[in-house]
Amino acid sequence: MTLNRSETIDRRRVIRAIGAGGVVALAGCAGDEDADDDSEEIDDEMDDADEEPEEELASLEETPTGESLSDEDIQALVDAFDDDPMNEAQQEVEGDERSYTPRHVWKWVSDENLIGLHFDEPNPEEATELDYITIGQKGLFTEESQPDEEFTHFHQHTADSWEGGHGGETGDEGYWLTHIAVREIEYPFHDEPIEPQVDYGFMPTPPEEGSEGHDVDWEAPDGGEGDLDDEDRNELIEIFDDEWTNEDQQEADGRTPSHVWKWVSEDTGLFLHWDEPNVEEAENLIYFGMGERGQFTSDDIPAGQAEDFTHFHKHEADSWEAGHGAQDPEQWGYWLIHHATRDHEMPWGDVEVGIDREFMPTPVEE
Repeated sequence: MTLNRSETIDRRRVIRAIGAGGVVALAGCAGDEDADDDSEEIDDEMDDADEEPEEELASLEETPTGESLSDEDIQALVDAFDDDPMNEAQQEVEGDERSYTPRHVWKWVSDENLIGLHFDEPNPEEATELDYITIGQKGLFTEESQPDEEFTHFHQHTADSWEGGHGGETGDEGYWLTHIAVREIEYPFHDEPIEPQVDYGFMPTPPEEGSEGHDVDWEAPDGGEGDLDDEDRNELIEIFDDEWTNEDQQEADGRTPSHVWKWVSEDTGLFLHWDEPNVEEAENLIYFGMGERGQFTSDDIPAGQAEDFTHFHKHEADSWEAGHGAQDPEQWGYWLIHHATRDHEMPWGDVEVGIDREFMPTPVEE
């Protein structure tokens, strides 16, 4: 069909609209009335483009680097993690302050759960680096009692020695333990060094297949089960005294809501996640976790464990909420793993002790 000149759409206007990001579809023939309508639509699209400038991305500068724990930091942590969930025979290391289970210090955080720190030296008082964070669940050495796959290692609460406490007989009482590596380390149960990650190969003690039974009503050797009291909470808050976000995100009395942080290396930080935005008012610790510095790309997810490190948080944002996730792979922040330290409820549902693989996912678009 031939269009006469009076029926032709103003092509310069079309080209200008396309250059502004508009899309124009020409189908069939257009009369004078259609041309006027098309012109008005193009003008509207141009106005919209003018009114919606592209948002400037935040967090494009590298996330500030951290530092290793100082001797004072390590001693403060050792002093704060002062519970003894194992019997005396397993406390084989004599320090200046007290005796220890090799490389470990412990802290009860509920009636059934404890957290721990695993250092690079048998005597924690002589440690120079932190190797793992640990989360434990009371239970039995049975398949039914093992909470999930990250709890690779079972340790009896009572044994003749620390080594004798590893694993056990079906039905023995003790703790199922998760170990999350917080730096590059090398241990005999690995063929090569591993980087920060959930260590699914940590001294596996597989229970008897199909074994049944679960019991948490027994009492630990120190009888220390229970929630953190206010003094314990405040001591931990004082130690976890680092901040890696900009001030706009520190909305809760000068801190990021519900969190306190502690660097353990240039790229890795630990956090405690409490049940109240103002941590000084918190009653319970609900997560113990780790963050790894990086960009919003799948390549920067620690050890490729995308199902475990579910949440990316930018170091620079207008608010804490605005820091969740990112819009561009060039943005910097932290990849975070949240390991629940007690059963609790979150907006996405009931959370059981273990890695919360539903924690505010921020998937990377490939």
